[in-house]
Amino acid sequence: MDRADGQRASASGRPSRNRLYLLPQELIDMNQHHLNALGVGHASLDQLCRVTMARGLHSKLTGAGGGGCGITLLKPGLERPEVEATKQALTGCGFDCWETSVGAPGVSVHSAASLDGPVRQALGGL
Repeated sequence: MDRADGQRASASGRPSRNRLYLLPQELIDMNQHHLNALGVGHASLDQLCRVTMARGLHSKLTGAGGGGCGITLLKPGLERPEVEATKQALTGCGFDCWETSVGAPGVSVHSAASLDGPVRQALGGL
């Protein structure tokens, strides 16, 4: 369904799941450019970005400080053959590939009463 602003929305009126990935994709690209401008990029990571961008995917160096690691955001609905073809292209360039997922619950709030006695004691008697 088209909205007045020209964006696509799902039947519920919310933006589609693919649409929600547009901002993270743009931010990944911007961040990678900023990291390169700061001089912390590397030619091999630029190659990773070119390989994945050619397949419509977005990558950046992780910035974890270990050197030489990048991440690629896989959009919803990406078919397994597309993932495998991208991994094959990357391994052909000498990269190792690992798949993981995001979407854990994140921060949780627990009441002090839910903690067992020794934990409460260790936290100063909550």
